Amino acid sequence: MIELKDKNLNEEFRRLYHGRGGEGEYKSITIDSIDDILFVQFFEDEKEEIIEYLKEYIKTSRHNILLSKHRPTNTLKEIVGKVPKEAVAIENGIKFKLNFYNQNIGYFGDTKNARMYIEKIAQNKKILNLFSYTCGFSLYAKRAKASKIINMDMSKSALAVGMQNHSINNFDMNNISFWPHNILKSFSKIKKNAPYDIIIIDPPTYQTNFIAKNDYLKIIKRLDSFSDENTILLACLNSPDYDEEFLRDLVEKNSSFKVKEKIANPNEYKNGSLKSLVFSFR
Repeated sequence: MIELKDKNLNEEFRRLYHGRGGEGEYKSITIDSIDDILFVQFFEDEKEEIIEYLKEYIKTSRHNILLSKHRPTNTLKEIVGKVPKEAVAIENGIKFKLNFYNQNIGYFGDTKNARMYIEKIAQNKKILNLFSYTCGFSLYAKRAKASKIINMDMSKSALAVGMQNHSINNFDMNNISFWPHNILKSFSKIKKNAPYDIIIIDPPTYQTNFIAKNDYLKIIKRLDSFSDENTILLACLNSPDYDEEFLRDLVEKNSSFKVKEKIANPNEYKNGSLKSLVFSFR
């Protein structure tokens, strides 16, 4: 049976089991602690023995709600308790609004260390946040008092949640922009506001109008026109099909950026497929 990493749990989000990263016997399961919610996701067939185990587990844990999602069909089940009307994931005191009915619920915990890195360097910086999704990087940059933040994503609904995330964290919207554009068709607008002190690229591996294998390169080739000699680039890629060398070569061979350091994944995702590399202008 599975072994949950459940020591010292509190209201903050915590991944307790990361089968998707090759952990343990069940390779297609993730289990998360989200305050008083225990959330299990099955990326292949549902496992009744896992459900029964977790029903017993929450009798003595901090959780009073058990939710199950079958990712291939996006089917959500209330195993114990009800889906709360309002739910958030809390990370280092920052709140992310959640929707358990969506395929992706609004928060990715594996990017936590990369967000923390941005907070360390964001003060008084002008930031371009590409594929911003629900604007997690923007939240950390705002807390660090960045001078200007541009969040860009083709999903209007994701950006709307991003705005709500700033609101529930009591962050004002001064000097923050939310651009609902297809990035590949918006290079002129991006360039008009350049250069940027920090550029963040955290794309999906595959979605409508963007396939990382083909389209990431189109952005990298434009980087120099968005940058100056002081620009820092954070490039991320979350795919088991492409390794760290692929990402490094993609940037170094097609721009004036050179790898500076690697951001390690959080311990609970150490075997995951996310690559996060920091580059400086050479």
